[in-house]
Amino acid sequence: MKFLLKPLAVAIALVSTPSFAAGTILGELGSLNASTAGAGSAAISEGAESAFSNPAAMSLVEKSTLTGSLQAFDLNIEYQDSGSYGNFGGGTDGGNAGSVTPLGSVYWVNPLSDKWAFGLALASQGGASVDYGDDWRGASLISSIDLVTVQVNASVSYKLNDQWAVGIGLVSEYASLVQTQQFTPNIGAEYEAGSVEFGVNLGLHYSINEDHMLGLTVRSGLDHTLEGDVKLDRNGNGVIYDASLGLVSPAIVKLSGYHGLTDKFALLWSLDWQDWSKNQSSVLILDDSGRQVNVDRNWDDTYSASLGMHYQLTNQWRLEFGVGYESSPLSDSFDDAFNQYPDLPVDQIIRIGTGATYQVSDDFSVNFFVEYLDLGSPEISYDGIADSRLQGSYNNDAAIAGITMNWVF
Repeated sequence: MKFLLKPLAVAIALVSTPSFAAGTILGELGSLNASTAGAGSAAISEGAESAFSNPAAMSLVEKSTLTGSLQAFDLNIEYQDSGSYGNFGGGTDGGNAGSVTPLGSVYWVNPLSDKWAFGLALASQGGASVDYGDDWRGASLISSIDLVTVQVNASVSYKLNDQWAVGIGLVSEYASLVQTQQFTPNIGAEYEAGSVEFGVNLGLHYSINEDHMLGLTVRSGLDHTLEGDVKLDRNGNGVIYDASLGLVSPAIVKLSGYHGLTDKFALLWSLDWQDWSKNQSSVLILDDSGRQVNVDRNWDDTYSASLGMHYQLTNQWRLEFGVGYESSPLSDSFDDAFNQYPDLPVDQIIRIGTGATYQVSDDFSVNFFVEYLDLGSPEISYDGIADSRLQGSYNNDAAIAGITMNWVF
């Protein structure tokens, strides 16, 4: 997710510079399969998470089921300068601009008959919380940003026969942004906005038998227009302006499989495509003047693959593991360093997940999971005003740890 904020300069000898806000889509956050690095999410339904991950897979749920998850998302963003000059020539490298963010999600699936099931999900696929500090060399582009997205899914599934099931979900997503910039020690800006958009989640599920299942899901893209205020603060004197900007949440197509190879070992996999090429430019509209600003983004579609396993250690304990890879929305060419921005520089993602499920009773189970994400080492070469350039590289990674609980009623 990426969009533009261009603060107003007003009656000061300051020429404003573009700033961009971006998030990252982490499907395993909403699908609750971080322990397998995203593998198998559209093919199985072990709790009520299918209300989010694949509505057709709700047909596998035999009794009313409630699932809750608590997670911590630890994002690390470390910038190292390699020759910035002009307006970016002074200041610090910002240290670790990432943070630890608590997350939570709730899911419920209720079979209505032997063919129909209904589900609700409250979850998030991504966001960002980044704080470089006001003394960072690129603080005129961005000092801090908090971007949060939350989705509510209401879904139904219909079981066509013993093998095929279909599902559809109605999606509403709320996006909230707070972003700050510091032009000089006495001049800063803050933008705060929110938006709600609607989409659909379509699902198809095929059970070859109880040991071999396939799932396909399609999530529509969401085009947010965040309405909010820009506050320009000069020596404690604030001026507020209306503004709106665009935020792209891409369409996603995912194909997953589950294969029980023995009574103890199962193989899981997923392939997906995300429509990030839709994010070719960012648009800002200043409501008080009608002025519109377009900035080229030049992102590509991304593709990912993940492979995971389940191993039934005992009747109560199951071990889980997975690895995954996701391509970068920007290629490796030198020119793409000019399309990076310090809100959340993007690169390829490598995932490694592990976890364990403990079956406490027939009606209650607990899953513990940890996932490490190598977010790459993207380079940035941003040309500012008055012969200025922010030039450096990043060392980015993240970790997700959490617990999921399933109740069957």
